[in-house]
Order: sequence, then structure tokens, then C-alpha cells
Amino acid sequence: MSYDTDHRQVTGGPRSEKRRGPRGTDSAGRAPPPDGGYDTDVSNRHLISYHEQFGDGSENDGFYNATRAMVVAARRWRKLANERVKAVGQTMARWETLFLVAFADVDLTQSELARLISVEGPTMVRMLDVLARDGLIERSQSESDRRVTINRITPAGLQVIAQIMGVTNNLRRELLSDIDPERLAICVDVLNQILGRLDEMR
Repeated sequence: MSYDTDHRQVTGGPRSEKRRGPRGTDSAGRAPPPDGGYDTDVSNRHLISYHEQFGDGSENDGFYNATRAMVVAARRWRKLANERVKAVGQTMARWETLFLVAFADVDLTQSELARLISVEGPTMVRMLDVLARDGLIERSQSESDRRVTINRITPAGLQVIAQIMGVTNNLRRELLSDIDPERLAICVDVLNQILGRLDEMR
């Protein structure tokens, strides 16, 4: 068995013999980190190690923990939601695109859709082409600017939106229904304040 300079195994048997799928524990008996980031207690230990290494104070730890919790929660939500909607042959990116095409106040161009969903332009072009091929949207040139392509939802696209919304609404209830509604409302209010600040800081 040999390793390259990054310590990755490069020889030692055919790929079919190598271990695949979720790992159990590592050589020290530790479970692998969950998808999307470590849990809070482990992350706190990482932060303590950081302070020990650099010797700085902890006055920013509350801010660090807040942004870290938002990022990790968003990653895990996205992964779990994608797993659920995969059962109906869809992805959350497709749902977001269809939803915006159907319900935005104005017709959105592919560049506007890419910006709103935070994907690269070529990725959005490919997705729109697939959605059109599947009969979920219709694409046509703008009458005012022939360089611009307008996207419109189809009846089949509306059915898919409703189907995915049914799946994700069940998931939302499963995730949030036992949280006190007042606390949930405070959480939403705080997140909206953060979104507003992020818009101001761009």
C-alpha cells in the first residue's frame, strides 16, 4: 500500500475491494461527523482549541455560534429535503426554480433566476433546458428584447410544484411542529433582521 503526498491511498487493491458507503468509526473509535458540519458540543471544543492556539478572547463566540448554527442548519435542511423530494424524482433546486418562475411578480430571466438561487449561469441554463424538455416550463424570446429568454410555468409544472410542496410541508411539520410557536416566530423575526443586514452589507 502506498500514499501520495496528501496521504491519500493510491494503491492497495482494486476499487471493488475498497470500503464504500457510510463509515462506522475511525481507527480511534470515533463516529464520522454528520453531513453538513459537527454538532454543537463538538464545534464548541473546536472553538476552545482555537482560543488555546491563538490566545485571543471569547467576546465574539456568541456571534460565531449564531452564524455557525445558521449555516449548519441550512446545510442539513437542504440535504434532508433533497432526500425526501428525490422520491418524486425532483430536487430542491428544481423546485425553487419552478416556484420562482410560477409566482414571481415579474418574468425572470435566466440570469436573475441564477442569482436568486445562487447557482452559476451555465448551471441554470442547463436546468431550464431540462425543465423545458420535461414540459414543466415554456421558454420564449422577449418581445421587447430578443436577446432575453422568458420562462413561463406550464400546468404540468404547477402540478410538480404542488407535489414537492406536499412533501416538504410534511417535512416542515415533522421538523418544527413541537417547537413553541412564539419561539419560532422570534426565530423567524431574527433571521429576517439578519437577512436585512446582509442585504445592506453587500
